Parts: sequence; C-alpha cells; structure tokens
Amino acid sequence: MTPQGLSVVIAAYNREGTIGRCLEAIKASSYKDYEMIVVDDGSVDRTADIAEKLADKVIRLPGHRGPAYARTKGIEASNGAIIISVDSDILIKPDTLLKIHSFFLAHPEFDALTGLFSKEHPNKNFFSQYKNLYMNYMFSKLPGEVTFLFGSICALRRQAFPSYDMDIGTDDTALGQKLYSSGKRIAFLKDLEVVHLRRHDFISFLKNDFFVPFMWVKVFLRYGGVRQLGRKGTGFAHSPKEQLASVAITPVIFIMGFVWLFTGALTLPLAVLAATWCLLNYSFLSFLARERGGLFAFLAIFATFMDNMVMASAILCGFISDLVQEKDRR
Repeated sequence: MTPQGLSVVIAAYNREGTIGRCLEAIKASSYKDYEMIVVDDGSVDRTADIAEKLADKVIRLPGHRGPAYARTKGIEASNGAIIISVDSDILIKPDTLLKIHSFFLAHPEFDALTGLFSKEHPNKNFFSQYKNLYMNYMFSKLPGEVTFLFGSICALRRQAFPSYDMDIGTDDTALGQKLYSSGKRIAFLKDLEVVHLRRHDFISFLKNDFFVPFMWVKVFLRYGGVRQLGRKGTGFAHSPKEQLASVAITPVIFIMGFVWLFTGALTLPLAVLAATWCLLNYSFLSFLARERGGLFAFLAIFATFMDNMVMASAILCGFISDLVQEKDRR
C-alpha cells in the first residue's frame, strides 16, 4: 500500500458467521492499493482466527469495548490517507473502494463520505427484508450532502478524523455530527451501496429500532439538533422530515384511537391524523409494493405503525434519560 492508499478498518465482535464473507468481498475489490485491518473486540468465538487468514493485520483487544473504541484502535494502527470503515456483517461490491478513491480525488472540498444499504438482502424473512428496504428507502430521500456517517460503510480523510464520542452508542452518527459541527463536509453517495448480512426477527427488529432512536436523542441534544431540523433538505442526521413527522404523530393516533374506541369521541381529528400518517408513508408503502408485492406492502402498514410507536417511545425515553442525567450532574 502506498502512503496515498486506503486503509479499510473492520471492527468485529463475535462475527464468525459473517467476517469471512465480509473480508473476502473486500479482497475481491478491483482497486488494490489498500490495507485491511480487523480489530477483534474481545470476541469469544472464532472471529479473530478467521480474520487472521484474510486480513493484513488483526488487532485482538483483551475485552469487549464497543465498536467506537475498536475502530479508533484500528485507525491508530492504519497508514492510508483515506480511512474506510466497514461493518463486519457487510459485503462491499467490487467497485466500492474504487468509487471511494475516485470521489476523494475528484472532490477535495469533501472531508468524508457515506453510503447506504442495497435493496438486496440474503435473508428472505419478512423483518429482514422490511428493515433492509426501509433503510434503503429512507436513505434514498436524503440530499447529496449530509451531517452524519453511516457506520456500515463510510470513509474520511485521515486529517479530518477526530476522536469518537465514546459515551454515545450511535458512534457513527456522533462522529458525523462532530465533523459537521467543526465545519467538515460529508458527501452522501447514493450509488455507494453495500449488502447487509444481518438477519432480523421480530425481537431483534424491535430492539434495534428502540436502541437507535434512544441514542439518537443523545446526539440530537449534544449537537443542537433543533437548530438543524429542516436544513439541507432533511430532518436531522439520517432521519428525513417525513420519517420524523410520521413517528411524532403515531402515538397521538394510537391514543386518539383508544379514546374513540371506548367513547366515540375525537372522530374527525383522528381521521385527519390517520390520513396524514397514510400520506406521509404512502410513497414508502408504494415502494415496498413495487419491490416485494402487494401482500408485503399490506403487512408493512402494520409493521410501520408498530415501528413508529417503538421509535416514538425510544425518543421519549431518551429525553427522559437525558433529563435525569442532567439532574444527577447538578
């Protein structure tokens, strides 16, 4: 690898089922001027042993410290002018590294870039397909310049790299916000797609969509999310305006529906809000119908409403948690 090459850093924790495919996809890249560094984050399975056979360097941490710490250790051990972070359950495409290298050469005004999930997903069950298509669609609504990094696939110039926010779980979003708040520019490449290997079931789906919004609130509060709402044609970070509006009105619809069911009151406002929710999600549900058919889209109506309720609950809990922590600090 030349000093101007790429450093691909993969943080992995108990990923023996996916790490081999992840690294093999990187090695199949058409662009070859790179080093591949795996940081094993205290795994208790064969993750590090599998990585030893494929990566240029494997760093074994003595205990589990989380992805932010692991990625930082990998970056500290890297040599490339461009640092690329790839999650250990991701398959990049043969031209991914070339696209990243070419973009930075052509656009010196940008300090970082990020991509999105492909529509393709190897797991065919409903929740895996739904979550993957949901992410693909929501990201497709974002503008060409954003204020976050998507940890599954992102890259930045070495000189732009600050320290991760170790106390915030959604470290990729926090890192993107730290870059943005310091005047750095982040490009969003809609053609930089990767395949996600994670399988979701009902429980993991709910857990993921509670944890991410819960931590999203911490980033929102720390980096003045209120001032960013609506800027650059989006909501805040990776959340489009339509998604935020849908999540905000869903619990109101639920409460009004409960009242209407037992009293018959609030019929008109309930109908107006329900129609608004349908309009906000119509484009997404139509997208699902085109991609997976009418039955899938019909089931997705209930999944989306439930998902919005979980996200709204997580956001509320996140704000309460922050208030409690602030009170304790005083």
